[in-house]
Amino acid sequence: MYPHTYLETLWRLVLRPQVFVAMSFAPQYANRYSRVIEPAIRRVLVDGQALEPHRVDISKSGDLILTDISDGIAHSRLVLADVSTAGRDAVTGAPFRNGNVMYEVGIALACRQPSEILLVRDDHDPFLFDVSAIPHVTLDFTDTSTAIAALSEHLLSRIREQRLVGDARIQMAIASLSAEETLLLRQSKDYAPSTVWGREVTGIASWYALATSRLLDKGIIRLAGEFEQEKPAFTFTPLGYVIHQAVNGGLRKFEADAAPAEIEATPDADGSAEQAPQPDEAPAIDSVE
Repeated sequence: MYPHTYLETLWRLVLRPQVFVAMSFAPQYANRYSRVIEPAIRRVLVDGQALEPHRVDISKSGDLILTDISDGIAHSRLVLADVSTAGRDAVTGAPFRNGNVMYEVGIALACRQPSEILLVRDDHDPFLFDVSAIPHVTLDFTDTSTAIAALSEHLLSRIREQRLVGDARIQMAIASLSAEETLLLRQSKDYAPSTVWGREVTGIASWYALATSRLLDKGIIRLAGEFEQEKPAFTFTPLGYVIHQAVNGGLRKFEADAAPAEIEATPDADGSAEQAPQPDEAPAIDSVE
């Protein structure tokens, strides 16, 4: 499956405790992987669990390997790429780097934050302009102990920055919530991460329909399936559940300087008046399984 197809259909924002390693499978690179990269990754602990290196099996080919590459890059905690100079151009003598590795770096840049990618190399040749802004480090792979310590520290630095970016994303998402979205999240206060829910929607302009549409657009909830009578069933994304917990854990409180004026009902054509619905009177979500 090509990366675009995979990311459009199967990508889920769930990160595994592993580091995707993009590097040459040539025999001369085997020692740097087993003696430096692999142990350096395993020295990094995230929430008390050691990270694991993840490489795509070279014996795979075609569509299968493309799917595995996309899956590994999208769902690993970090992406580590060895972009060391692979050779010299026969005509110009200019250095070039492994094309397969650079392809995987391109996929990573398409679906991950720059803070989640680390490039390593063993040369001092002019670096590629297109990736010069990505975090990168030069290592001497022959000095094993120093290289392991340096690489571990750089990976840990990426984890720290990743968490800062994640915290900022959560705060930005909370700050952008509308009254309808906040109401829906509060009504789902007791839901677990695996809970799915749905309700009848009587109109596209209902508060529930508006809130659901916005939460879907923000990646806070996702479509999990459907109930009977083709009623959509939704559940939280991992990011969404964190936001859900934060909202129900208590938003910042304010006191009004004065009581807000009551809003008068607007008479309908027949002379009757419909009172504006109050937040605590909003209809509850019907179905939860």
